[in-house]
Amino acid sequence: MRRKTRLWIAAGVVVAALAFLMVNGLRHFTEYYLTVPQLAAQRAVLGSSEVRVAGTVMGKTVVYDPRRNYLSFLMKGGGHTVRVVYRGVEPDTFGSPDVQAIADGRLQSDGTFLAQNLLMKCPSHYQPATPVQAGAKHAKQG
Repeated sequence: MRRKTRLWIAAGVVVAALAFLMVNGLRHFTEYYLTVPQLAAQRAVLGSSEVRVAGTVMGKTVVYDPRRNYLSFLMKGGGHTVRVVYRGVEPDTFGSPDVQAIADGRLQSDGTFLAQNLLMKCPSHYQPATPVQAGAKHAKQG
């Protein structure tokens, strides 16, 4: 083969590899989460594939052992619950009552959700402004 041909083939392989890595990486970051009822409904279809689930932490069900980095709790939503087990440091905002959580992981055969990542939503930071607050901001700007 000529040198130019080999160079074009090598460039094609590099471009294909980069495209594959980009698509794979973006797929994880653009995936939406399931709600607890959706997780329950799709349990048979999901099998042990990796998913993201969101729900409300039931405060009285939380068990945390800092020596073993073991966190367990029930997550609820739409009349359904799922037990979530996470091995890692307890998130800072976890102690709030009825805090919203998003867990990345896999559903086990016994129905337990084994989370590899755990994100907590802070309701005070994500609430939209009330009409009174929005009107006051608009009046100050005008």
